[in-house]
Amino acid sequence: MAFNYNHATLVGRLTKEPEIRVGKNGVSRTCVTLAVNRNFKREDGAQETDYIPIIVWGRTAELAYQILKKGSPVLFWGRIQVRTYEKDEERMWITE
Repeated sequence: MAFNYNHATLVGRLTKEPEIRVGKNGVSRTCVTLAVNRNFKREDGAQETDYIPIIVWGRTAELAYQILKKGSPVLFWGRIQVRTYEKDEERMWITE
């Protein structure tokens, strides 16, 4: 039996309206940014928040684009993917 341990569950609010694109292969892709509050505050009392890019594919992407709006509370369940690219001879990392 194979186990897949790359699972993430994130709860937060959308920071902007979803953006949808359809690739050359006809598969839809919706991109959103999720604001996730941490369980603690800084010494000055300000809330710590992480801003996480989320990509949704296929029919789910189409539904997300139609239903979700800026400020919507949402729960995402999926996997984390890290990709790299070169910019000005420097390796850049993106976690989605």
